[in-house]
Amino acid sequence: MNNILLALIVLVLMIAMVVAGCTGQNNDQEPLIEADPVAEKNVLTIEGSGVAGTTQLTLQEIQGMQLDVIEDDYFALNNFGTKQYFSFKGVSLWQLLNKVGVKDTAQQVVITSEDGYSVIYTIDEVKREDYIDETNPEKKYKMIIAWEENGEVYDSTQYPFRLVMGQKEPGDINKQNWVAKVINIKVD
Repeated sequence: MNNILLALIVLVLMIAMVVAGCTGQNNDQEPLIEADPVAEKNVLTIEGSGVAGTTQLTLQEIQGMQLDVIEDDYFALNNFGTKQYFSFKGVSLWQLLNKVGVKDTAQQVVITSEDGYSVIYTIDEVKREDYIDETNPEKKYKMIIAWEENGEVYDSTQYPFRLVMGQKEPGDINKQNWVAKVINIKVD
């Protein structure tokens, strides 16, 4: 009886293997590649009528673009009157836009985060190189796209970009204009 049961199990397994191998699929076909949700998160899209075309850039691509890397301590003033310095590393937003082909007709730039928060700047605001630190009038800042804060690189598998800028004038509450987790820059 045991031999019959064993033979029956072996027979069922052999039939299952044959059926599994005869599904009619061509094993030489390319496997279906699904979208990588991590890859979608770590891309910065620059688009709009004010640039040459839609460009998608990873952190590594931006770092490899031969742009001037800016490392500086940015002064922040928030809505509660809290004053604080943060150290950032990144590139000038204006220089980045020039690298991807900003048009002379461009008027505004909309910076959008992964949660939908956005801020709008004129081209002249993006071009500025004289944002200030109210505690140090000699200091001048550019608007930057940062990938590192206080010596810590943002998680490149998530949303590794942040917009940072100095103050427009003494007393300017500038921290609300810093956009974390930037995913889109629209230039029109």
